[in-house]
Amino acid sequence: MPDSVPTADPKGEQVDSPLEARIELFQDAMGFSGIPRQGLRKLAALASLRRFCKGQMVFEQDQPCDHFHLVASGLVKVYICSASGSRMTYLLARRGEPLNLIGPFTGDPRFLCAEAMQTTEVAHIPRQDFVRFVAEHPVLFSNIMAILSKAVDSANSRLIDMVDKKVEERLLRVLLTLLDKFGSEIKLTSTELAELAGTTVETTLRTMARLRSLGIISSERGQITIIRPTSLKNPERLPLWV
Repeated sequence: MPDSVPTADPKGEQVDSPLEARIELFQDAMGFSGIPRQGLRKLAALASLRRFCKGQMVFEQDQPCDHFHLVASGLVKVYICSASGSRMTYLLARRGEPLNLIGPFTGDPRFLCAEAMQTTEVAHIPRQDFVRFVAEHPVLFSNIMAILSKAVDSANSRLIDMVDKKVEERLLRVLLTLLDKFGSEIKLTSTELAELAGTTVETTLRTMARLRSLGIISSERGQITIIRPTSLKNPERLPLWV
């Protein structure tokens, strides 16, 4: 493989980060199990951290993939945006979760956007360095395939839900997913919830009002509280992968 090719600087403000802190990040990160500590040290040395304010883009649609991105702190949403401006969120990534597992292997522009939902720090590794590291550690490739398998299964399940399920059922599944990932206190707006369920804000607001009347949730601006978690659980309603 050729030497590293110069890449465009990632967005955000550069942050000083001790090497040991970066090693700890990758040690706990999704997909990096089975990598020896010396390997993690090498990987961490390739990484730099950048800070993003709420609403700032980590990467945008049609932007070439020059880096592998891993959330170090905060929360990032990865979504698809149509030509008309409609959005569907398919990933809410927090510490230790990667934002782009496919892009580094191709470098091609993709149709995904990643946006900080709060003050967030993201670790970046130039794509050539990351691909070389994966080639040196085949277990990482196996881990990536396992993650992508779950992501594809979840995406297919969401497509079936959009064809077969009513909006209320889709929102219940999204709420169950968020409960499973974040607990009963969920800091999301109605717009963000609608983008996860693949519906309109107006429909989401009506459905949320019904769920409040049933005592399943309470809500205020920017926060949803699950009051009766058992009401969301159903043998036929499994959490999504987000």
